[in-house]
Amino acid sequence: MNVRITAFASVFVLFFSPLFWRGVGEEALAQLQTTSDTAKMDTIFFLNGEIKAVKVVDTVYHLVRFLPEKRTKKPHVQDVEKDRIFSVKFSNGQDRIFYFHDSTIGNVFTIMEAKMFMLGEQEAERSYRNKWPVLIGFAAGAVSPIALANAVVLSPIPAAAAPLHTLIPYIRVNSKAIQNKNYLQYDTYIIGYEKVARKKNFMHALLGAGIGLAAGFGAWAILR
Repeated sequence: MNVRITAFASVFVLFFSPLFWRGVGEEALAQLQTTSDTAKMDTIFFLNGEIKAVKVVDTVYHLVRFLPEKRTKKPHVQDVEKDRIFSVKFSNGQDRIFYFHDSTIGNVFTIMEAKMFMLGEQEAERSYRNKWPVLIGFAAGAVSPIALANAVVLSPIPAAAAPLHTLIPYIRVNSKAIQNKNYLQYDTYIIGYEKVARKKNFMHALLGAGIGLAAGFGAWAILR
């Protein structure tokens, strides 16, 4: 009986303890702040088409300093040079464009042209698909060890060269997937689209060549 009374008294004291409610309040406040902070994130639009949700700290000098979206126990302020950024959309709805037209420093596009270029990059990253580069790369990698059976150490050379074919062909824009067809009238939109699409083709061909080369070496080891 005394044990039950003691346990009840302990719970009673803990429940009405200021420290207990202080801890509960701090936890609730932390959750509320996290939700609030997430809703108040700023957005950085990079010239390479990348979009990043952050909390901008300041934009002094030639840098934009920010806290990343992913929270850690000890968040570290990161920075990026302004010449890599097209614009920043702040949580209050304000847009600030950092890009400016100046051909003497390499900014050959106007602001509108640069925006279209960036949107083309984003669209290609989102919707461009092409199965042929990975298949061609795989075929080149798989055939090389067998075709060069007497000099198998040279077989990585054709496999490594296979992705170069992606630099040659014309990039077909997947117009059906484009949300705003009016963008197609801008040449810089097409240029940005082709840039990312060609990069994706090259990386997929390289991946296919690597997998094919491994398969080719396996086949060569069995057949020799």
